Amino acid sequence: MRRLLCLLFAVLATNAFALDHMWDMRYTFGPESRPSPKMGFGLGIRSPFNSNVLFPINFTRQLNKKFDVGTKLDINTYNKLDEIHTALDIGGRFRYKPASFIALDGYLDLSDINASAVVFTIGTQLFIARCFANYYELRAGFLEGATGKDGYAKFSGAVIPTIVFGQIFRLFLEVNTSASVGHFRDDFMVDIIPKMELTFGGTHIRIDFDVGVMQEKNNDQKTIALYVMTAL
Repeated sequence: MRRLLCLLFAVLATNAFALDHMWDMRYTFGPESRPSPKMGFGLGIRSPFNSNVLFPINFTRQLNKKFDVGTKLDINTYNKLDEIHTALDIGGRFRYKPASFIALDGYLDLSDINASAVVFTIGTQLFIARCFANYYELRAGFLEGATGKDGYAKFSGAVIPTIVFGQIFRLFLEVNTSASVGHFRDDFMVDIIPKMELTFGGTHIRIDFDVGVMQEKNNDQKTIALYVMTAL
């Protein structure tokens, strides 16, 4: 396992993400219906197979059975560390059902205040069988960081079929789409994101591979990511 992780990091380190930027505007590492641990820490790495690399770091906290809060720092490096761009997300979720929630995230771009945003999310997971579930998510983003210049609002939706193999292994297939009011033709995007996750006690290790489809000019890139999340 150690050799596999070292090899993956080496590939990423030697290699504009396909995902819509609003996908990152949350304190978790992507859509997530599971409650946060009482105290959690996570880190990750994501690359489009070049020198532009994203390093997200997050902390989460479960206040009670209904409320989770968290913060995430995104560190983007460009051109082999010649330029570093950082952003901070602070958010919270209210769980009105065990696997359903509404969330609010405030995204602050520390390099450009005009690229900040506010994002509302509603998500739910439904188990169709003991080993199969579907996750559904709708999001609405506001302010220039989400909508782009002269945009009014951005909306996104995701469907994630999930196969569960006991308590150890999960397979996901996320289909994510987004578009802006005011820029629909220019930034309509669709991403297909296969994911694999291993669980060891309170630690989750997930690998994502994102394939952008639909339009060559803004959504034809591919990225690979590794995330590690653990309870403290």
